[in-house]
Amino acid sequence: MVNRRISADLKACALRLWNSGWDEQDICDALQVSRSSIYRWRRIFAEFGTVNKPPSPLCGRLKTITSAVLNSIQQLYRSDSATFLDELQWWLAVNHDIAISKTALQRTLQTAGLSRKLLRKIARDKDDRTTVRRYGYSMRGTRAELQHIFVHGVRYSLIAALSKRGYIAARVVEGSFDVFDFFDFIIEDLLPQMNPWPDARFIIVLDNCQIHHNRALKNAVCAAGRQMMT
Repeated sequence: MVNRRISADLKACALRLWNSGWDEQDICDALQVSRSSIYRWRRIFAEFGTVNKPPSPLCGRLKTITSAVLNSIQQLYRSDSATFLDELQWWLAVNHDIAISKTALQRTLQTAGLSRKLLRKIARDKDDRTTVRRYGYSMRGTRAELQHIFVHGVRYSLIAALSKRGYIAARVVEGSFDVFDFFDFIIEDLLPQMNPWPDARFIIVLDNCQIHHNRALKNAVCAAGRQMMT
């Protein structure tokens, strides 16, 4: 049966017919209600004296955030746009004695004109540290900016050759691989692990990276009795 809102008068009518001796199925057919609904209304009436269950007296008072607190929140996000909602929850609890859920806090920020957006990172210093925060809050129409410590450490690149049985060669270089590093890796590290045709492991399969398209490399591989496919 399709769910629908049933008035209190109809519920009371069903109970009066039941008390008058009507058959349950006849009541269901006449009023287009289910048998389980009749039992539920009778149980509620027996407990509360009415066919509708009264609202629970345990509902708590909704927490409210005053204008002064909202101004403090706006100042907080102006100084640190990357503050998380859970951090703001603790800040409100400790500094303003306000307990509020993340959902309600999100609605409050939207009402105050604060919106979540991608952080615009501004270089403050160069160090080995970094941040994983990508989003922050700021007033509508303004950017969420974060003074960010950019990473300027030593970077490494790794290249490896993979066969059906696992890795057979690998090399790590500081910085990025160029055509010369790749040439040295194939000639010095990979070719000694391969076999001439027609034995197994005689073909090198490469993707379309620019440093792989090297005529000198292809000639060197063919001269060693191997083949290269790009």
